[in-house]
Formats: sequence, structure tokens, C-alpha cells
Amino acid sequence: MGNSGGGQQTQVSKVELPPWVNKASKENYQFAQQVAAQPYQAYGGQTVAGFSPLQLSGMEYAQNNVGAYQPVYDYGISTAAASGAYQPDQVRAGQFTDANVGAYMNPYLDQVESNALRNIQGATQMAVNKIGDQAAAAKAFGGSRQGIAEGVTIAEGTKQAGDLSAKLRSDAYNLAMQQIAGDQNRTLQADLANQGAGLTNAQRQLAASQTMAGIADQGNAALSGDAMKMIALGQMQQEQEQKYLDDAYSRFAEARDYPKEQLNILLAALGMSPYGKTQTTTSSGGGSGTDFGGILGGAGSFALGMSKLLPLMGFSDKSMKTDISKVGKDKQTGLDVYAYRYKGDPKSYPKVVGLMADDIEKEMPEAVVKVGGKKAVKFDPKVSKDRIQKA
Repeated sequence: MGNSGGGQQTQVSKVELPPWVNKASKENYQFAQQVAAQPYQAYGGQTVAGFSPLQLSGMEYAQNNVGAYQPVYDYGISTAAASGAYQPDQVRAGQFTDANVGAYMNPYLDQVESNALRNIQGATQMAVNKIGDQAAAAKAFGGSRQGIAEGVTIAEGTKQAGDLSAKLRSDAYNLAMQQIAGDQNRTLQADLANQGAGLTNAQRQLAASQTMAGIADQGNAALSGDAMKMIALGQMQQEQEQKYLDDAYSRFAEARDYPKEQLNILLAALGMSPYGKTQTTTSSGGGSGTDFGGILGGAGSFALGMSKLLPLMGFSDKSMKTDISKVGKDKQTGLDVYAYRYKGDPKSYPKVVGLMADDIEKEMPEAVVKVGGKKAVKFDPKVSKDRIQKA
């Protein structure tokens, strides 16, 4: 595509698309303008589900019952403290010297000895009286024999009274010792029984405090379990509500993006539709070297039909092309020039000569845009015309 003659060489490459393709491109561009002109649509609905009534009830229930078990704990602690501080009664066996022996003997002496002595005194007096009566009857009353007899009788009575008193007091003493021992033993047994009862009661209180602590733990666990069940059920409600909100937003987004999907369908359909192209190459002049000046203008002419897609010059993404071969450089832009076919074109179609949007993007990023993930070159008829003329 060059010649070695002298002078200036001008080469113009022009690709013409079928009229129906140009028409579809214009319609798509107009549709794209309408889509782009749509104002921002803010979603006015709720996007995050709030706490459900059951969750709020569960939280309130848990909050209201915080520390509900504490009084039971406190009572259990105080009961355990009292049981731990319990001091059992001191038990001491009584001693004989601790007892008042007279207190035990006096009732016996009062009731037994006194009566026995009175009886002896009575009997002695009766004997003395009898001696007096006998002496009177014998007309010897007041004599020495009467006095001796009465003295002997009184002495015998006194001796009997003394012996009886000694024996009764001995019996009283022995009986008092038995009673004292019995009372002291009963007191000791009672004290031991009271001590055992006190220890048993302290142990029961300690066991009760432990039981109360366990009950408090169970009550706390039950309260917590109820609250968590309510919150868990509420979470199910919340998740279901979130699904409704997500579905509502999804429907909104679907309706909002529907025009874009329609545009993409049109663009995809046009891009995949097979159609022929007409390529015209005109060369004039002579000179050395290869000059592809104006190739961008040629690409602009090619893109005139496709330029109606979101102010595009045409799809020139390398991924859309096949059978690519480098044929030189464009002197005006310094970019590589390639011959290629579009994917889907029959092999019988002639190759197109032009630039790659990927290369143009590196030098002039503002001239390249993406549509549906594919790179396309913006179309500027004035620039294309100027470059064609300069070429």
C-alpha cells in the first residue's frame, strides 16, 4: 500500500455500511439519548428491616428481668453465711458438787423423817404415861421406881429416834445422789440433743442455700431461654420482612434498568447481525514511505452508521476482530494500522483497514468509551473531515 515514486502520496480508505445498519444505529442512538436523559431515580422505600415486634418484646422481657433472680441469691448467701458462722452449744457433764444436795434431801426429810420422829416421840410419851398410870394404881406415884422407869423409857425412845433419824438421813442422801445423777444425765442428754439439732439445722440451712442458688440459676436460665426464643422467632420475622424489602427494591431496580436492558438487546442484536461492507481505497500522488494519514477519518466514515450508539464513532474493540495483521503506521497519529475482519464475517469478505480502539485509548482516552463492555471510538465528523483533507 505504498509506492516508491516522488511527490506526495494520499490514500483514503472508506468503508460504507448498508443503509439498514445506519438506520438501526441512528435509532439506537436516539434511544440511548432518551435513556441517558432520564433523571436520577432514588428509591424511596425501606431497604433495611427493623426489629420485629417479637424481637423488641424479647429484648424488653430480658431487660425487665435482669437481676430478677438476685433476691434468691442474696437470701441463699445470707443463709449460707449464717450456717457457716453457726457455733454449736457447748455441752459439759454436770458434777456432784454442782448440785445442792440439801435441796434433794429436804423434801424426803420433811416428809419421812419428821413423821417417823413424831411417831417415836408419841410412842415414848404413851409409854411414860402408862408408867405413871401404873405407879398411881400401885400407890407409888412419884416414887423413885417411877422416875427410873420413865427415864429408861424416854432414853429408849430417844435412842430409837436417833437411830431412825440417822438411817433416814443416810437413805435420803443416797436417794439425793441418785436423783442428782439422774437429773445431770438427763440434762446432758438434752444438751447433746439440742446440740445435734442445732448442727442438723445448720446443715439443712446450708443445703437449702445451695438449693436456692441452683433454683436461681435455673430461673435465670429459663428467663434467658425465653428471651432468646422470642428474639430468635423475631429474627425469623425480621428476615422474612427483609426478603419483602429486597424484593420490593429488586422490582424497583428491574423497572428502572428495563430501558437499559432493551438498549443492550438492540446493541447486541445489531452487533451480531451479519451484513456486508463496501470498502473503497483511493490512492494518488507518489513519494517514498507509507502514509496512512486520514485512516482515522476513514474509521470515522466507517463508524458513521455505528456512531449513533451513545455518541460513538464505532466499535473498534480488538476482541471483536479476527484475522488481524499489521500493515503499517498512520503518519498523522503514529498509531499502528491493521487489516482485519469482524468476528462473524464470512472469509470471503475483504479485510477492513483501520485502527484499534485499544491503541487509540492509550493516546486519546477521551476519544474512547465502553458500551456493553466493548470499546468504541467517539465520532467527530469535523475532525475526520480535516484529517481526510490533510491526508
